[in-house]
Amino acid sequence: MGFREIVAPSIKELFIQQLEGMILSGELRPGDKLPTERELADTMKVSKTVVHEGLRELHRLGFLDIASRKGVTVADYAQTGSLDTLMAIMQYHGGLPDKKTAESILKLRYYLEGPAMEELADHHTPGDIAALEDLQRQAEEASAQDAGAFAEALLRYHRGITFLSGNTITPLIFNAFTKVNLEFWREYVEAYGVVQCLETLSRFTELIRDGRGKEASELLRSGLERFQRDRI
Repeated sequence: MGFREIVAPSIKELFIQQLEGMILSGELRPGDKLPTERELADTMKVSKTVVHEGLRELHRLGFLDIASRKGVTVADYAQTGSLDTLMAIMQYHGGLPDKKTAESILKLRYYLEGPAMEELADHHTPGDIAALEDLQRQAEEASAQDAGAFAEALLRYHRGITFLSGNTITPLIFNAFTKVNLEFWREYVEAYGVVQCLETLSRFTELIRDGRGKEASELLRSGLERFQRDRI
């Protein structure tokens, strides 16, 4: 049994969390102007240094706009944010996305993996297919273990498709969403069962091996759309 150190959040982290919460809850809206650093420090009973550094971090995350003459305003983070912004939003929701963000992540998954399936189907080598078949076998073996192991194997299979397609960036994006994707896979297995998951995996391998990438992409799209409808 491993015990970990309990670390309390710093004053700066608490400051950031409070402003993030006000922005994500809608209490502060895009375009709203914040008080001056001195006013925030006095009101929140923290140092001006904490406020200054916290505002800069929120600006880096895409939540705030800082202009020398206009002061600090709430940004439209959906327009100005980055992957760091998304990670902060999910952290606010306990490490998992809210409903709207979850739907967007599922759509993003199709946009990334669908073309990768078509690319791999059109240009695969015997080694690529052998690697994909090995990932499928790993999933079959993991299905006899627990749900967590099976979910991880399913994630490795689909991430493997993007890697084998030759795109070096897409697998990194998959990794950025590991926690939420594992949760999706657990839900998927619970909803449709191990047998259907393995049958679908086998079908993906078959279609890619046979050069039928568009059919594989369509199978992915229909499965994601059904999962999205069923989990509402």
